Amino acid sequence: MLPQASKKWYHSYDAFRSIPKELAEGTTGGALMTLVAIAVCVVLFVCETVAFLTSKPSTQVVIDSNTDSLLRINFDVEMIDINCDHVTVGVWDAFGTEKMNVSANVQKQRIDHKGSRKGTPYSMDEIAELEFTNVKHSKEEEEELDSDWGSSSDHFKHDDFQGVIDLKQFTFINFYADWCGHCRQFSPTWKKFEEAVRSPEFEAKDADGQVASVHALKINCVDFEEACVQQKIKSFPNLRLYRRGDKPGHWLDFKGSRTEEGLKMWLKQEVEKVHTHTNATFHQFFPEGCRLSGFVEAQRVPGTVHFQAVHTDERELNLAYTNVSHIVHHFSFGEAPRRSINALPTEYKRHVNPLDGRSFVTTNFHEAPQHYIKVVHTKFEDRSLRSYQQTHQWSIRRVSRSKVPQAKFSYDLAPVEVIVRKGDKRWYDYLTQVLAIIGGAFSVMSMLIGVAKATHHQVKRALGKTL
Repeated sequence: MLPQASKKWYHSYDAFRSIPKELAEGTTGGALMTLVAIAVCVVLFVCETVAFLTSKPSTQVVIDSNTDSLLRINFDVEMIDINCDHVTVGVWDAFGTEKMNVSANVQKQRIDHKGSRKGTPYSMDEIAELEFTNVKHSKEEEEELDSDWGSSSDHFKHDDFQGVIDLKQFTFINFYADWCGHCRQFSPTWKKFEEAVRSPEFEAKDADGQVASVHALKINCVDFEEACVQQKIKSFPNLRLYRRGDKPGHWLDFKGSRTEEGLKMWLKQEVEKVHTHTNATFHQFFPEGCRLSGFVEAQRVPGTVHFQAVHTDERELNLAYTNVSHIVHHFSFGEAPRRSINALPTEYKRHVNPLDGRSFVTTNFHEAPQHYIKVVHTKFEDRSLRSYQQTHQWSIRRVSRSKVPQAKFSYDLAPVEVIVRKGDKRWYDYLTQVLAIIGGAFSVMSMLIGVAKATHHQVKRALGKTL
């Protein structure tokens, strides 16, 4: 009989009653589980402490509260092959407001090309060769462009005169009218000549002895009156030789004998005067580039900032062939982002100016890099900072031959803002988690020990009965 200790009245409220040491038995399994429980507690305690000390900021998405009427756009862009006299900055917004040749708050710095080669203008021969180097046509498109414009009721569209000229290096055209007696008399001769030109045996060589691509066709000015009016056809039959790459409205009128041999001889003589294969390469047009830096202010709505070449009072350019390749040294939105960027959380810094230090280069005529930027106003409450975060996509866009290439930076403002708050964890939440870890670890281990003991007991009983 164990001696009974004197009990106080409040001992009846004890929720952590202990078992006398004499009644407790230590086991190997219990010791192992205790060590495992301690190891689990230590690991989880370290993880919880690290999470408490390095808690991530929390974010909330709400309707944009920024009431500014203007948006500041900061840029530092180097135009690789347009000099400062010919480059300009323009802004367009969704309200329809357009500002061209913006000069306020914009600085221009001349940038010399590195290396021995200086910028030189393209010759017409180089343009004619380079512009169509990589142009491909499907079989259906080639049949369309190479067919006679004899009737508006055939299965072809006949709506792209410039496309016909651009198909081959030289295009010989017979403009005629059905009611014209001279045209009807000349028609059999032209038919034989056209068949001869289309045959594989016919060759017209250029000034370098290289075979040039030529084709011949006829256009009915009764059915296609608009095209003939645009080409200023005033008599019939009217025979003209067009060269691919020439300026619109430029052609050679036929001067020779209107016989099959006379037509072939004149065509070969004219082709022989031209260098169609100059081994041309894309090169820098200007002897220097231009670095534009500064800022513009636009309405706080979606819009576009663009850079392009323009004429000057002293010099006019063929603007359609200008190169708008560029290097972005900086592009951002808002006030002084360069000074405030270091104060932002690390994961937000790279979205302030994702274009910085990147080059965007085109390799062909009539191409322009196009940028698409999504802008989200972001507020950092604990740091009293505002920032415009960006996501950026870009592509090289093919531009019509009649339009001036532009390096466009199109932006769109999200209608919401992101509020970033400091993700501090409350001390009592941390303490609760620690206690839960300790209690949970030992409770689970206690249950596992109980299950193991019960299983061991049942196995022994079953073996005892079978013996």
